Amino acid sequence: MNPDNCYSQLFSHANEIVSFLRCLSTSTKLPWEEHFGFQAIPIDSEWIKKEHMLSEVNEVQPIKQLGLLKIPPKSFYNWHVDDYRQSCINLLISDMGNSCTLFGEEKDRHYHNNIIELKYMPSTYYLFNNQVKHSVTNLDDKDRYLLSLYFEKESPYEVLKAKFEDNDLIFHSN
Repeated sequence: MNPDNCYSQLFSHANEIVSFLRCLSTSTKLPWEEHFGFQAIPIDSEWIKKEHMLSEVNEVQPIKQLGLLKIPPKSFYNWHVDDYRQSCINLLISDMGNSCTLFGEEKDRHYHNNIIELKYMPSTYYLFNNQVKHSVTNLDDKDRYLLSLYFEKESPYEVLKAKFEDNDLIFHSN
């Protein structure tokens, strides 16, 4: 497996949205709704204008909806590929706790997967390939929060990655 086929770090970091969403997540009166096994709430689209990276992404590939996703403590979101999203942008809001996002492919028919971990860095956006089998494990004693989005037009990860590279939105460590 190649990590470049699973996710790509975006160039610019998150700003005010992280502290806003951390504060919001502490509220006990949020209208959480079930969304494909996650608990989710929509986030005001004004953040697309306020956050530099989201604004840049929106110019290249218009954003339809932002949402905050919650994964409960001591839980595992099973291996899957998304039915509706081909790719998205994710931003981990929770502190770097004892949770992980894994991408995997079957190595043999019954027992083993080859896996790659997306080790989220603080305040860092990632282009995420929803069509590679992935899972989330939260071993923490508290909820895990992630900002995620839908694009106006669904596009394969490879297409978006190329568009983002053409517009200097992908971080390259070399």
